[in-house]
Parts: sequence; structure tokens; C-alpha cells
Amino acid sequence: MKKFKPTPVLMIKDLETLKILADPLRNQILEILAPGKLTVNQIAEKLGLSPSKLYYHINLLEKHGLIQEVDSIIKANIIEKVYWITAYECKMDENLCNFSTPIGQQSTMTSMVAPIDTTREDILRSLEARATALEQGAEPHPRDVVIFRELRVMSDEQADQFRDRLQSLLDEFEATEIDEAGAGAHTRALTVAFYPSFYYEEPEIEAQE
Repeated sequence: MKKFKPTPVLMIKDLETLKILADPLRNQILEILAPGKLTVNQIAEKLGLSPSKLYYHINLLEKHGLIQEVDSIIKANIIEKVYWITAYECKMDENLCNFSTPIGQQSTMTSMVAPIDTTREDILRSLEARATALEQGAEPHPRDVVIFRELRVMSDEQADQFRDRLQSLLDEFEATEIDEAGAGAHTRALTVAFYPSFYYEEPEIEAQE
């Protein structure tokens, strides 16, 4: 099989593929495959699930070009397919981001909800996996989970300055190389939402003469 390497970016141009990508479990599969290629059994082991629960999702991801078979191995006289992501990053085509159209509204809602759902499932799985590891004698360490939501009134200038500082931290996080992690390092997940929060307002009624 030819040597394969994921492309930097994959543009999502249709709503169906976006919905495939938005599923929390499929999102976690893609995250697990990001560092390198794995078999379904290896993915299932990391997720604490039975491989039989993953084949449907693996097939959908492969069908829509989000992962692909890059190798195969023989284990216990059984051939196991090896998969890898097709791109390191997925981005929505601008035509899917037009909120003034029905498809644009569905696409926007799907893309907004996906990180929240995936984060929820990832935190719950991580807590369960950590509890299991502690039961098996793993060394305890301080929790470093931060979940935070606050509202603040900001001017446009203040919001721009804060967003710039936040973007600098995001750039630093994204620039961390996997192979730079030393012994005892663990995967860290980061979910960020910073946006103008609008409320509905009653329309002004003109005074009748």
C-alpha cells in the first residue's frame, strides 16, 4: 500500500458530511486518529468500547472521506485494517456558513453543537477512565479540569483586545508538538466559545397620533 500522509485541511462542502463529522463518538474517533494510524480494536480500547460498536461509525467516516485505510496487519490469523485521518483539520465551506439560508442555518447549528456534545462525552469518558485507572493502582494527581461560564458587558474595543489575547493562547496551544511531550505527559483538551450574547427585544411601537 502506498505511503499516506493526511492533508493539512479538508473543506466540508455539504451538510451530510458535516452531520457525519458532528457526531460526538465519531469526533472522538477522529481525535484519537489524529496523532497516527490505528486499527478499530486499538481505537475501541482507547474509548473503552467494544469494537463492534465502532464499525458503523468507521464505515461512515471512511465513506465520507474523513478517514481512510492506510495499511493492514495480521493478528491471530485475522487481517485488521489500519485507518488514519485524511486531513489534520476540517473547515466548513463558506457557502455552508450563510445563516440567511435554511442549509446555512442547519450547518451553523450543527457546527456549533458538535464541539459542546463532544466535550461533554469526552469529559465523562475521561472521568470514568481515570476512576478505573485509580482503582487499578494508578498514582493520583491534582485535577486540572476547568469549566467556566460568565457573562461580561464589554465595549467592542475591550472585546477585540480580549479576543486577541485569547487567540494568542490558542495559537500557543495549537503549536504544541506531540513529540515534544515528555514522559508522563497526557492529552489535554481545550474547548473555547467567545461570542456576543444577544437577547430578543420587543420591537418599538410608534406612538399613534
